[in-house]
Amino acid sequence: MFTFQDNMDPLKIQLCLQGNRNAQKELYELYKTNMYVLCQRYFMDIEDSRDTLQEGFIKVFRDLYQYDHSKGTLGSWMKKVFVNTCLEKLRKNKVDFQSLSTQSDSIGFEPNIISDLNVKDLTKIIQMLPAGYRTVFNLYVIEGFNHKEIGEQLNITESTSKTQLMKAKNMLRSRLEEILK
Repeated sequence: MFTFQDNMDPLKIQLCLQGNRNAQKELYELYKTNMYVLCQRYFMDIEDSRDTLQEGFIKVFRDLYQYDHSKGTLGSWMKKVFVNTCLEKLRKNKVDFQSLSTQSDSIGFEPNIISDLNVKDLTKIIQMLPAGYRTVFNLYVIEGFNHKEIGEQLNITESTSKTQLMKAKNMLRSRLEEILK
């Protein structure tokens, strides 16, 4: 659903590492939209999304020397940096993940419901979720983490992660059904 272009010339990456402002601007321009959409999926507030975008790019330029092209694309590496930046900000904001008893996750989520929505509309709907639901939904559905990994990232139990995901799916389903009526 959310793919990142990787058109950055390796020579330009080297120039970025050397502090070349034009190459850094080109990297920023190439990735800013995708990274902003990623940030918007985690934060309801526009200012939080913008702040996280800025913090993420600061980290990218600061830590670019750690990028290893043999382990994946620049876009994939940047995506990890941005997801971690979003999670750090959420931890600072002390997002409350309600610990609830494990419930069945048997309620399916129909991907066909969202096939006609564009990324902007879907992002708006995801932003409507409470922070805990939204974070677990993003990590599980979009980023591909499993519940154990989510629990470790967010310092919650696997069952809390599963419950948050189930509630997020139910809330999204209700909102999508309202929109598509």
